[in-house]
Formats: sequence, structure tokens, C-alpha cells
Amino acid sequence: MIQLRYGLALAAVCAAAMGCARSSGAAGSARPSAANGVSLCGARIARQWHGKTPNAKAEEYAAYLSDAIKAFRKLEGNRGYQMMRETIGDETHFSVISYWDSREAIVAYAGQDIRRTRSLPRDSEFLIDLEPTVMNYDLVVLDAECPR
Repeated sequence: MIQLRYGLALAAVCAAAMGCARSSGAAGSARPSAANGVSLCGARIARQWHGKTPNAKAEEYAAYLSDAIKAFRKLEGNRGYQMMRETIGDETHFSVISYWDSREAIVAYAGQDIRRTRSLPRDSEFLIDLEPTVMNYDLVVLDAECPR
């Protein structure tokens, strides 16, 4: 249920990490800015991970996770990423969505079973219930400013 809830963020949220800005297009649309060097053009797969921490560990985990996911941009076939968070009661939920050229590019990063979570070395210090799987969505609609 949590993954479904956060999977909806895939379609609805454009995080600051992607350098998104409002476009002059249809009301409510947001498009990635090319100014920060991130381009979703060519992305075909969105890989979505979810985890949650106690609120007391949220700031430290946010810094740790933010530093760790910067490595995505060095991986062949990666087009960028987003990190989101929301506090609900005593827990802070994190979601990371990374964008990829293909499932084969994800295999090179995550291994043959791309649904399996690739945990960070310190995740067990921070996370409540390490989730065993991630979602890998085929991008059906992607509204991004791409060169023609």
C-alpha cells in the first residue's frame, strides 16, 4: 500500500533535485529545467524506492541518502533522480525515483533481479523495516523539454 501511495508521486511530483520549474504549458504542468544539466530525454524506466525512519533520524538519513544517490549520475544509462520525503506521525517516509534508459541499464546497477532493493551500507541504522523490493515503471507519459 505504501509503495502504491508513493508510486503516485511519480506522476504528480517534480522535486527540486531535478531542477524543475513551472513551464508556460498547460496549467499544473511542471517540466525539468535543462539549466542544471539533468535531462530526462530518452528515459524509459523510472525506478522507485521507499523507506521510512523514525523522525529523530530523518535529518541525518536525508543527508546520508542525498550524498549516496549522487552516484547515480555516474552510472551508464542513468538520466537523473528525485528524492522526496514526508513526515507522517512519528515516521518520515523517503522516496527515491531514478530515471533510466532501459531495464538493462538497471541490471548493470542493481543485478539480474531488478525488483530487489539495493540497500545502502548504513540503511539498517536508520530505516524501519528494510523493504525488500522496489518498483520499476515503464514511462508511458513523460513531459520534459527535449531537443527536437
